[in-house]
Amino acid sequence: MWPQLGVLLAVLFAAPFVVDVDPDFWWHLRTGDLIWHDGIPRSDPFSWTAGGHVWTAHEWLSEAIIFGVQFIGGYAANAALFGAFVLAALLLMYDLARRGHAGSRPLVGLMLVAVVILSVFIAVRPQVFTWLFFALFVFVLQRRYDGEAQPVWILPPMMALWVNLHLGFVYGLMLVAIWCVATSIENVRERRTAAFLMSACLLAACLNPHGPAIFVYPVRYFFEGQADRAFVSEWQRPDIRLIAQQPIFLADALLAGAVAVKSRPRPFLLAVTVICIALSLQALRNAPFVALLLLPVAGPAFAGRWASANSERDSSTRIHAGVAVAVIALVLGGAGLVAVERGASISLGAPSDQGYPSAGVDHLHEHPAGTRILNEYSWGGYLISKSYPETLVFVDGRADFYGNRILNDYATIYRARPGWQDLLAKYDPDVVFVSKSAPIADALRQEPHWREDFVGEVEVIFVRKPT
Repeated sequence: MWPQLGVLLAVLFAAPFVVDVDPDFWWHLRTGDLIWHDGIPRSDPFSWTAGGHVWTAHEWLSEAIIFGVQFIGGYAANAALFGAFVLAALLLMYDLARRGHAGSRPLVGLMLVAVVILSVFIAVRPQVFTWLFFALFVFVLQRRYDGEAQPVWILPPMMALWVNLHLGFVYGLMLVAIWCVATSIENVRERRTAAFLMSACLLAACLNPHGPAIFVYPVRYFFEGQADRAFVSEWQRPDIRLIAQQPIFLADALLAGAVAVKSRPRPFLLAVTVICIALSLQALRNAPFVALLLLPVAGPAFAGRWASANSERDSSTRIHAGVAVAVIALVLGGAGLVAVERGASISLGAPSDQGYPSAGVDHLHEHPAGTRILNEYSWGGYLISKSYPETLVFVDGRADFYGNRILNDYATIYRARPGWQDLLAKYDPDVVFVSKSAPIADALRQEPHWREDFVGEVEVIFVRKPT
């Protein structure tokens, strides 16, 4: 089964090189530049709608790493690094599944589903760190829960690192809390260890530039982030009618089946699975958690239910190293050829501009029309990377920072909803820089005070007519 697993892992590793560059990568890169040269920003430097407001740069360490790797090895180094993080997370889950006596054959099928899901979300972005640490915490806690001599005290230092990489550290605290409850119920002797571990992880999470205030941020975001949850695609619920999202429902169904059989996981992993299924149905960005859990949850559960899925039925799993290298090289080369044939972007030394308004940015550099841009939401990070500090954006991928008011106003203007003219006059931008298909583009063509200044492959730029 190793050749099949090698193919799947190679495809996943190749994904960051051939998918379009994530819109948030650009502002993460620019923020990392600021951090390296000026320290962690405490207020927003990038926008004119919220410029100077307090900004909690909670992913500062990820951004510093992204910029440092980019500076040393280019985008290919970042793609390889983040691809390796995802592979490490999957391999941890594979090892945990094998310890649960899951056979390699069913694990190949489960790995296929996991790779399909992860390949949609994988990118050079801080969220990948959360996938890796989530897998690491599950691995360590489950092994200790099963009675192995697994040192859980490596988790507080990992928590101190995680909290500075991504706000997903709250998932780590959730895992530790579930483990503490399950362990305390089943093993009285572990109650003291559980209490100390939970306390140590909470204290470790305070080791960040914002101190204990970091705990308030995700709570406030959960209750005040309705606008961006409706506007940002990854915060929306998965839709079973979309083919690309159907593997998420398949993973949920497989996990639901695994927790329903008699050989279901014990309470710790059972509770984690149920919660992650619910999270995956609540928002697309949570789908990677069910992809990771597929192996250690469904694999052993099905092995206990059907003898053919048990590792005892496996034949020899050895494979010559040369064959493994050849398989992986073949897949990587094939993925590159397919990407070129289909016109996909390939990012090596520099991130590809495909899908981004590079010609429009060049036009603004050559024909400046002001500093305040009302921009396409998904291009905000790109404009920050390419045009800051000469121009400032209306909004970008930091939806949690902008809040409901600015995002709702932006949506009204962008979609040319009733009242958009008054809001546009209120904000009074110098330039409108949006996609050619944007509703506001059609509306501005009818406005006497605006003129179409530039039309590119994907973008259109409007500037005010002189009065």
